[in-house]
Amino acid sequence: MLNRATGIGLAVVVLATGGLATAAVARSQSDGDKSPVAGAGTPTSQPTLSTVQPKVSTTQPKVIDTVPALEAAQVKYQSQHWGDPKTEVGMVILAPKGWKMAKLSTFEVKFTSSNGKWNLRVNGSPKAQPIKTAANGKYALTSASLADFQLVSRETGSTRATNRAFAGVFHHQTLTYTYTDPARGQRLVVDRFVSFDDLPHTLFELSTGGRPQDAAALAAITAKATEDFMRAP
Repeated sequence: MLNRATGIGLAVVVLATGGLATAAVARSQSDGDKSPVAGAGTPTSQPTLSTVQPKVSTTQPKVIDTVPALEAAQVKYQSQHWGDPKTEVGMVILAPKGWKMAKLSTFEVKFTSSNGKWNLRVNGSPKAQPIKTAANGKYALTSASLADFQLVSRETGSTRATNRAFAGVFHHQTLTYTYTDPARGQRLVVDRFVSFDDLPHTLFELSTGGRPQDAAALAAITAKATEDFMRAP
């Protein structure tokens, strides 16, 4: 049997050995950021918290829109004209009453509702190309560049002019599509390319924009702007 003195001596040895082992572990951990020396028993480097990259969410917050759908019967119209900077004559069209007009170029304007939800753009000087070619080009551009692009319809039609000073028949190709705007949510666009009588090239382009629930009103605005369009010499 171990006497009391021998037991105390062994305890001291064990404690001393444990202390040395603990010190060795602590020294090994503190040296973990130094280049290890090749050889057996060399500890491998452990990743630290600073090397962990947090995941960043790319999901856009859902846009909350409480504005009721625009109804075709709500829209009233007034004649608008623009063109030559000296006379502002050249284009005449029926546009929604109360929408603010902004001139984009000599023959191109944009009308925007007071709440910013709806708009009408009219370009009276598009590229000189057939309406089918113009529609094909617009489809290729928008389908490749707009997020969540979806073609709703593509239609060919004709409309008789109602402006007495511009009698004849308009022929048109119309693209209707939706896409996602990060700031405004899902949008719907009605884009129309129009020629006149037997002329082979596009005379003007109309584009109305809003939300999917505004589809009927946007179609009505497009139709009204088409039938009363007039291009002065």
